[in-house]
Amino acid sequence: MQKYNGRLMPVEAGQLITIVGKLLPNPQRFDVELLTGNNQGNDAGDIQLHLSTRFQIAEPVVVRNSHTRGIGWNQEERRENLFPHNSLNPFRRGGLFKIAIFIDRAAFFISINDKPFCTFNHRLPLNAIQRINIARDVEEIYQVNQTTVQEQQLVWPGINPNVFESFAPRQFNPGNVILITGCPRGNSNGDFTINFFDGAKLDITHLHFRTYFSRHNIILNSQHENGHWQQEISTQLQPYPFAIGQVFKIAIAITSTDFQIAVNGKKVAFMTFREHQKRLLGSLTGFQLLSNNGLNVLVQGVDHLLMDSSCSGFERYSS
Repeated sequence: MQKYNGRLMPVEAGQLITIVGKLLPNPQRFDVELLTGNNQGNDAGDIQLHLSTRFQIAEPVVVRNSHTRGIGWNQEERRENLFPHNSLNPFRRGGLFKIAIFIDRAAFFISINDKPFCTFNHRLPLNAIQRINIARDVEEIYQVNQTTVQEQQLVWPGINPNVFESFAPRQFNPGNVILITGCPRGNSNGDFTINFFDGAKLDITHLHFRTYFSRHNIILNSQHENGHWQQEISTQLQPYPFAIGQVFKIAIAITSTDFQIAVNGKKVAFMTFREHQKRLLGSLTGFQLLSNNGLNVLVQGVDHLLMDSSCSGFERYSS
């Protein structure tokens, strides 16, 4: 069972949030929520959209609702605002699923498995949304993308169970910190990579991060625009911060001059930009995490954080 909780970039009308995953063989329920609040202390926030799929009842259904602090749950919708010729629950037990939430000025337009499913009118301010939460009977999550509609051609087709993808609706700039929370399972001699691609050329990698469990090291690299790899930077880690079955946090900070990497509260590596800064920062919009050689990293959250351009102290986010 996999859970996911991540901080989104600012949410605006015209964006599309896409979630791709796989349900457990015998699910009782699974929930997708868009929330306010920063998930710190008592600031749990309001729930702008509560999309709850119920299998355990006589008539399986996808419930839509919202929740307001100090008031509680609002009026739920089950049959209301469905597009024609839809079942109340189009999800298959143990099956792959794709949820696309288009954000309009007045409502969420929700499709399931590439078929329009329903609308849900905004009940709370749209710009207050900060987080996405996915919980309950989900076996794996493969994509959580937040993009503008025009950028959808950038999403890789198909589903690879060893790949997790996450795009953002705007370019990364100095001061952006991307926090990835994950848990490795499987082969203790495997490895995983994180690639930040050129948004216009998905075959060009501006930051390549790779860690080998058997070697206890991190490798950083990048590609020229012609696709050739440049000189790699290898750093030995003592103690090694990754272990099978243990949750890790990787913070990747983008400063004015370099990428900086921290794991579990400690800076571990950096790589100076190798392309013209304006060209580089104007093209980064997301990343892909690949598990290799029998390892499988379950991504539990991706948080987008903003600091000043130096990113001083960014490592604290990975503690």
